[in-house]
Amino acid sequence: MIAATILAIFILFGGGGLFGELMSRYVEDPMEATIVEEDHREIALDKLDDLQDAIKDFNKAVSKDIKQFHELVEDYESKPEDFDQMYAEVFEKRKQEVENFWQLRIGMLAHIKADEWQTIISRAKAEAAEDKK
Repeated sequence: MIAATILAIFILFGGGGLFGELMSRYVEDPMEATIVEEDHREIALDKLDDLQDAIKDFNKAVSKDIKQFHELVEDYESKPEDFDQMYAEVFEKRKQEVENFWQLRIGMLAHIKADEWQTIISRAKAEAAEDKK
């Protein structure tokens, strides 16, 4: 039961880490430097902004849901049904958020060539690795 609860928390609440760190912190500069066509670059960067906003909203929602979870754990009167209801609501929200992420990503990638994307991600990962040193 405890293992299932921990797994559910990880799946539903994002594991407590910052979701989308690579997209939020490291992709913009490589996109500006890599995307050759100016009109595509501007649109892709606008779409990246939309994706970053969605990621920020997601992380805020996860923090709020974790707080609600802790309140249920600390409440002596809480019942299993309370947890079930919270899990169901959070699962539905996460499903919609992930669907939104995919749509935003597809919209952004429509303006980036495959080889440009590979370069962007490689540079972003390298920059992230350098920051972790």
